[in-house]
Order: sequence, then structure tokens, then C-alpha cells
Amino acid sequence: MKELDIIKSVYGDSKAQRSGVLLMNHIIEGLEILEKIGAEEDAKKAYCLHPILQSDEALTNNWNTTDLNGIPIKIIILVMEYRKVANAYLSLRKIKSLKDIELSPLQEVNQMLYADKIQNRKDFLLYHYRKHARSTQLFIYFNNWIKKLESHLKLNPWTS
Repeated sequence: MKELDIIKSVYGDSKAQRSGVLLMNHIIEGLEILEKIGAEEDAKKAYCLHPILQSDEALTNNWNTTDLNGIPIKIIILVMEYRKVANAYLSLRKIKSLKDIELSPLQEVNQMLYADKIQNRKDFLLYHYRKHARSTQLFIYFNNWIKKLESHLKLNPWTS
């Protein structure tokens, strides 16, 4: 898959600063989650590319330096929609209820978000829970996303 090759070339052997885990681990585990929930191939392709365009810094650094030639516009649209939805509810934003989390009208994007939040929560629990200064807020944040997405995607939390 070309998208997987692109993220491999961007990430290389880079590791997360705090945990020391290879950044590619996030992609590989996310793809496994997407497979498990029956996501379409387009969601998997877009998931591979989401980190290189998600934050403002990543977008600025990568939009003009990463070769996205040959990537279908549909995949780019999914990545950009992911960016919009994910960045609308970051961990510093306080919400009153799950209704405050706006999801995408595109099923693939919501599937990508689910894979991302499940994978991130797993790493958070393994490496940062009760050690991070904002541990409680992050625990609530991941659980809010996952509850909202499981309800919307009609996923059973015991089998997902």
C-alpha cells in the first residue's frame, strides 16, 4: 500500500519521546483495529497518512515536502476531514456531554478516529497513566471519544 510506504518513509525509525515506542507502531496497531471493525480500504489508506497532516505543525512541515503524487483525492479528503474532526476535540477542551463531540458525516473518518483513540488509549494506559500530569483529564478524554464513537459506529465494546 503506497500510503503505508509514505508514512514509513516519514517516520523511519523515529520513536515517541515519552514512551520510546516506534511511531510506526501507532499505524500498525491502528490498521489492525480498522481490520477488526471491518473498515473499508480507503479508511486504512487515509489512516496511514493522518499523522503527516493532522496538527498545524505537521501540515506545515509535510504538505509541500512529502510526495503525495498518486494518492487519490478521496484519500486526501478523508485525511483532511479527519484533521478537522480530531482537532475540534483535543484533550484540553472541556465538554459538558458527549453531544459536544461532533463526528464526521463520513463513516471512514469515524472509523479512523476510533482506531486512533483505541490505540492512543492503550499506549496512554501502558506508559502514562498515573504518571502524566494530566492523567485524569486524558483518561476522561480517551473514554469520551471511544464512548461516542462506539455508540455512533454501533460497535460492541466487548468485541471491539
